[in-house]
Amino acid sequence: MARLRIQLFGAVRVSHVDATGDARLIHTVQALLAWLILHRRKTHARDALAAVFWGDQREDRARSCLSTALWRLKQALEPNGVPSGAYLISEHAMVGFNSASDHWIDVAAFEDGAHALRGLTASPHDTAAWQQAEAAIAHYTGDLLEGFYDDWALRERERLRLLYLDSLATLMTHHTGAGAFDEALQCGQQILTLDPLREDVHRELIRLHLGRGHRALALHQYEQCRTLLDEELGIPPMEETQALCAPLLPPGAALVTTGRARPAASGVITSPGSPSGLAASLRAAASSLEDARRAILEALRVAESGPRRH
Repeated sequence: MARLRIQLFGAVRVSHVDATGDARLIHTVQALLAWLILHRRKTHARDALAAVFWGDQREDRARSCLSTALWRLKQALEPNGVPSGAYLISEHAMVGFNSASDHWIDVAAFEDGAHALRGLTASPHDTAAWQQAEAAIAHYTGDLLEGFYDDWALRERERLRLLYLDSLATLMTHHTGAGAFDEALQCGQQILTLDPLREDVHRELIRLHLGRGHRALALHQYEQCRTLLDEELGIPPMEETQALCAPLLPPGAALVTTGRARPAASGVITSPGSPSGLAASLRAAASSLEDARRAILEALRVAESGPRRH
């Protein structure tokens, strides 16, 4: 087991293998630690860190606050018996986390698993590798840095949240193909817990219920989807979703009960201003915004990671 363990998902926690409890860090020091961990592949100029965390202070005051925070962080990472510099690189002008140290970080373990999943789609029968990657994904036990609302924290939180959702979708597809329907259902439900308007996931869960012969559960899933879309967006489910459950109802029964937006009748071309035309436009816009958001977050991650330290 690594001698130092750091958790950033949910509440920040720092513990040493030979200590009886977690290190106690004030909020500002937790934020500084998190920054150094999330940008652990390079060192950072002291002036830059002072500007990030104390940019509203005078320059001399900001440097003093940084020095105090680093001293407190050093006490937590390198208590008595731990050599200086084992975990915290603190030089005259530069500061960083020692990535070569004996440590374990939940965010790093999660990212490794998520990136491994991307390469496993071509190896569906490598059971051990899939299990290892899935275990790493499970380190996402809550949103990153809960209670922190700085811009950099929000960006990283959203980036990792999207990575988690993408990983769950990959696992759901894999489990479905392997016939592990319980595991696939669990992945889909985890996605909807964080992103309940994902109609594609609702459809997949409906298919999984139908594949197991659970018609009532399939209809219940559909009703959840229909209600969410109606209450949050004022639109009905897509025709593909409705068609999936239509055979489950008695002849003449309606799948859509909302009065705010209904699908067009068969063979009728809708105008952009009609309810169904508006629904289609909203779906297309939402898809484009999601693609743009992912691209922006990835660009930010690359820009902020900078060149790797050797």
